[in-house]
Amino acid sequence: MAGGTAHASQPWKGADAVAAMAEVVCSLRHAFAALPVHDELGPSTITFGQIEVGYRPYVVPDHAKVWVDMRLTPPTDTAAAINMVKQAIVAAEAAVPGCHGSYAVTGDRPAIERDPSSPLLAALKRATDDTTNADTTVGFFTGYTDTAVIAGKTGNRNCMSYGPGSLALAHKPNEYVPHADIVRCQNVLIALVDNTLWDASNQVGA
Repeated sequence: MAGGTAHASQPWKGADAVAAMAEVVCSLRHAFAALPVHDELGPSTITFGQIEVGYRPYVVPDHAKVWVDMRLTPPTDTAAAINMVKQAIVAAEAAVPGCHGSYAVTGDRPAIERDPSSPLLAALKRATDDTTNADTTVGFFTGYTDTAVIAGKTGNRNCMSYGPGSLALAHKPNEYVPHADIVRCQNVLIALVDNTLWDASNQVGA
């Protein structure tokens, strides 16, 4: 968001880019709150992870830049998100005259819906059930991994993530993976390979 500097004692002589960006942020938060929720993937989310604004506390700021992370779930797509950003900018420019906004899309990765008929999913669940002696819950990973990149680029949903650790600990100073998790995943993956080879040999023998 671009504005114009002025002395803070005469703010009407400038255009407060921070105030305009605040309008954009609020507009987008409200827009996302009204979006439909996917039955399995849940709601689309938006995070304003980083912002650069102004240069002195007593000067009307002439610039404000914010990095926005959007996790879109169907039916909301990139086109819909861009439209929301455009509308938010227009509203901000009207609310804070003299400011002008722009945007750039720096990443576009689609949400990946589960394929309930996936043979890999069935095999992985069976291996996990057998290894842990429990009925494994199939869930959704809200982060974005190479699995989703591959599935998105190939259009093949027979692709999934399974591994140790907790998303609650990710990207934190004390991030760690419990040793027991690593051992469990190792045993599950060994069982998955063994089961797959067993099934393949039976099919050949048949």
